[in-house]
Amino acid sequence: MAFENLKIIGERINPGFKSSKLLFDSENVAGIQALAAEQVRNGASYININIGDKAVTRPEFMTEVIKAVQQVVSVPLSFDFPNADVQARCLKAYDREKAGGQLPIVNSISELRWEMLDLLKISPCRFVLMASEREQNGKRIANKTAQEVHETARRMAKKILDTKAGLTLDDLFVDVSVGPIGADMEGLTRMAVDAIRAIGSDEELKGVHMSVGLSNISIMLPAKAIDGSSLKAQIESAFLTLTTPFGLDTVLGTPGRGYERLSDDNMVMRGVCESLELDGIDAILRIQQLYRGD
Repeated sequence: MAFENLKIIGERINPGFKSSKLLFDSENVAGIQALAAEQVRNGASYININIGDKAVTRPEFMTEVIKAVQQVVSVPLSFDFPNADVQARCLKAYDREKAGGQLPIVNSISELRWEMLDLLKISPCRFVLMASEREQNGKRIANKTAQEVHETARRMAKKILDTKAGLTLDDLFVDVSVGPIGADMEGLTRMAVDAIRAIGSDEELKGVHMSVGLSNISIMLPAKAIDGSSLKAQIESAFLTLTTPFGLDTVLGTPGRGYERLSDDNMVMRGVCESLELDGIDAILRIQQLYRGD
């Protein structure tokens, strides 16, 4: 991999993937185990566990999945549920010894979900912090600027460290969030890039990890660029090229995707950089040129 310090949380155990949903629907535990093992072989440092609605309707199946996955992989797990009760069951099922003593990741805390910190009473863990949204007068507000994301990350990290629960910045992953660049008329991709740069240069946050759901950025795009090359992988690689020098070090993504550092004269890299300088429909049209050529 061209990004030596990048850690991948293998994303495939998730009902958002049709093939994975079929495994959940049939409760094919052996198939889920095979999927976990394949992701580790392809370079995953963590395995994400998200079984969708079954986490609530079939909690015993979720426990079975966690135990089964830990039978075939020795990397730590990431539990992807915005629900404290579900997370509590995940932590109780997790066997730290089978992960070489490594802590699981709880995804995620927001400024409206501080009850997640109570999970530390069950088991030590690390946390993903959703910095893309903030609490304002008891309501969830989506952040729209890099400054808002940065300020939210600082508030959340400070609050957690002030709890004296024994957590350090190394236990925290700030998720700045990214959406589909092919439909981004609000400059949210630019916001994410600028937020990563701001957080990465903040001495008070030195040592914190930064993460994104990387495959989100290429949703809705065709597989191939106009020159026949892999468009999705290059779009994701362009984002990594722009952000890893500033501290992005963890992604929820697909191991074996072939991420690579792109040169300035790479066609897709140029298109992404130019789209980040544009607003509204012009930004979208610039991305479309990568696969339509108009």
